Amino acid sequence: MPRIKWLLLFFLLWQYAGAEAQALTDSVKRVCGTTQLQQQLLRQSPEMKLKFEKVRQAAQTLQASRTKARFAQPVTQIPVVFHVVYNTPEENISDAQILSQLEVLNQDYRHRNPDSTQTLPAFKSLAADTGIQFCLATTDPAGNSTTGITRTQTTETGFGLNDAVKFASWGGQDAWDTQKYLNIWVCNLESGLLGLAQSPGSAAAIDGVVIYYKAIGKYPANPNQDFLYNQGRSATHEIGHWLGLEHIWGTNDNDCEDSDGIADTPNQDDATGGCPTDGTRTSCSNAAEGGDMYQNYMDYTDDACMNLFTKDQAAYMNAIISTARPGLFSAVSCANPLRADFSASDSVIVANEEVVFSDNSIGVHATSWLWTFPGGFPATSTVQNPTVTYQTPGKYAVTLTVKYGAYADTKTKENYILVTHADPRVYPNPAQNYITVEIPADFDASAVLLLNAIGQTVRSGVPQNALLQFNLAGLPSGMYYAKVVLKN
Repeated sequence: MPRIKWLLLFFLLWQYAGAEAQALTDSVKRVCGTTQLQQQLLRQSPEMKLKFEKVRQAAQTLQASRTKARFAQPVTQIPVVFHVVYNTPEENISDAQILSQLEVLNQDYRHRNPDSTQTLPAFKSLAADTGIQFCLATTDPAGNSTTGITRTQTTETGFGLNDAVKFASWGGQDAWDTQKYLNIWVCNLESGLLGLAQSPGSAAAIDGVVIYYKAIGKYPANPNQDFLYNQGRSATHEIGHWLGLEHIWGTNDNDCEDSDGIADTPNQDDATGGCPTDGTRTSCSNAAEGGDMYQNYMDYTDDACMNLFTKDQAAYMNAIISTARPGLFSAVSCANPLRADFSASDSVIVANEEVVFSDNSIGVHATSWLWTFPGGFPATSTVQNPTVTYQTPGKYAVTLTVKYGAYADTKTKENYILVTHADPRVYPNPAQNYITVEIPADFDASAVLLLNAIGQTVRSGVPQNALLQFNLAGLPSGMYYAKVVLKN
């Protein structure tokens, strides 16, 4: 397509999206661009309607057969790559904000979200663990190690429904293999859009989810304290679309004739905005089913008022993965965004000396620490950088476990601390093949000499970390002496 035609198309789409988004903004509802995006795609490529219908039918058929067979759904782990496309420093969001978003997704999709206790009584029995969880990819499409986060600076000041953010040639970032990764683009979405998603069956080059940068993660990792959508639920909602779910009221607003196609979500006539505080709401004669399920992630309520997927929604999303996104089952491995590591002020000490340990963990900043110090006092600690005293000579392991939300990692260093005696020691004694000379940690030794009975030097070496081992092969049996040479 010639450049001038693309520019004209972009302008017309921007005008269209702006009109739609403004109407929703005025009614104080979240603005999801997925329906608009799909309608736009069907106008441009009418043949996609049949493809989407085939995807839906295949998933429904599998879902029905699994229900009949009482299929036990295993946990599916989806590798995610976040493409941060930014024009200003504010749009270049932090790793911590992205990791916060990942934590929200795993809580919401595994029904471990703390606000699940707020689910209305009529729907508590329907709330489900979807068995779907998300992790940062560790390997990129070329096989190189990755953090699962890419960052692209752009001259574009904003993006909309035209998918420009998904192409490097248009100021965005190209998608990674969409059969093996969930691509999430984070950018400045215009026209009041919080997010948008491509439905299963969409073209590979544009498949994935786009989220407004201010809606990523949960406050305080998300720094936008006064923003209604700062709890990370926009991504929960849009990934629901990516996994085949429709809005809970269906496609048509103010209409009871259509639905979302999910059996255990009561039909309702329209989106719910804001954060209802009046309990049960009804529409479309759904009172017997508990009323409108406005706390569902696929409605339009504020982030703070969403808290559930249903069992049938969970089953349908898993059926979509099996039929339309099967590559995810053989996808690349995932990363733990937190890696424990530590160091000591001195790893070779004399008895009763103090050691200061430093947390050197990498990745997201840990929020809790658990140290264990066999042979040390204290034997455990929960402070970030503890001080420990060792009273008894010996070699001791140190273990550190760090946590950030749902993420944890443990590092153990065996024989990390050597506590020496106050005087030099030789062991084993008597010896056959090898002998070790241990020098007190407070000795400044330049060499150790191994002497025979008449004072001849038969072996020599420089101690490392207060220890030096000699190979005794070829030496006749007899009496030998170890001489420690101290620096002046």
